[in-house]
Amino acid sequence: MKAPLALLSLITTSLFAASPFTTEEFNTAINTSRWFIYDYETGEFTAPDWNEVDGGANPEASTTFTAGNGVSFLANEASSLGTFTGDFYGAGIEGLDCDIFAEDASLIQSVEFFLLHDGVFYFSDPLTLNNDGWSLLQYSFTTEPWYTIEDGIFVDALITDEILSDLSQIGVDFFPFAVDDAIGSRVGLDNFTLMGHVPTTPLEIAKENANDLALSFSRKDSFSYTIEANEELTRDGWNPLSPETTDLWGTEPFETTIPRSVRQFFRLMIRPLYYAVPDIGA
Repeated sequence: MKAPLALLSLITTSLFAASPFTTEEFNTAINTSRWFIYDYETGEFTAPDWNEVDGGANPEASTTFTAGNGVSFLANEASSLGTFTGDFYGAGIEGLDCDIFAEDASLIQSVEFFLLHDGVFYFSDPLTLNNDGWSLLQYSFTTEPWYTIEDGIFVDALITDEILSDLSQIGVDFFPFAVDDAIGSRVGLDNFTLMGHVPTTPLEIAKENANDLALSFSRKDSFSYTIEANEELTRDGWNPLSPETTDLWGTEPFETTIPRSVRQFFRLMIRPLYYAVPDIGA
C-alpha cells in the first residue's frame, strides 16, 4: 500500500494566483529546483534534476527511482510563483494536463495526479503507460473519479468546490511494479498545465449583399480563434479560411466579409492561450 505524502512546509508567500492555462515548462534550472521530489525511502524532499532526459532544447524536470516505494513530483506555494496552489474553483480551473516521461514504461505500474487540501490527499485513477519515452497525461476534477485514504484503504471521493478553493499541493506520482527492478530508471515531468473551460462560441453567417457573406463571432480574452472552411461536411479537409482569419485574439467582436462562391461549410476553432510561468530568477 502506498503511503500518502507528508505535508511540505510552505517556504514563501504566493506571488501569483492560480489561473487557467498556466503551464510550467521547466525552462530553467531555478524554476525546476522550486518543485520537489518526495523520497519514499527517506521521507525527505529534494529538487528534481533539470534537463537530464536528453540534454536538448526543451528541458524538463526528472529524477530516478531509489529504494523507496515510488517517485512524486509536487508543487506547493514555493513552486512556480505559487500558480499551482490556492483557489482553483474561483479561477475556473477544471483539470490537469502534463507530459510525463518513463525511460522504461514496462517498469511502471501506474501514474496518478494528486491534490492536497486541508491535510487530506486526493488521488486520480491510477493510469498506465503504453510506451517508453514521453506520454500525455490529462485528468478532470469533475468528470473523472477521485479517491482518498480512510483507515489505510482507498475510497471514492468527490472533489468539491470547497476542496478546489484551497489546494496547498499538487503533483504526479509514479509507482513501479517492483522497486528493486526500477532503481536508477528515470522518470520525468514537463509542461504541467492547469486546464480551464473552453467556451462554445457561435459563428454567425449572414448575407452581406448579393455577392458577399459576413462571418462574425464574439471573442473572449485568453483564447485564440481561427475560422476554418471545408467544401464537405466531413472530419477531414478543414483549412484556415485565410491568414486574416487565423489566430485571432482579443475581446472585441470580430467580423469579416468574404465573396460568395461555391458551397462551403465554416467552423470556428477555439484554442486557449497558454501562459508559461516566467523565469523565477535567482
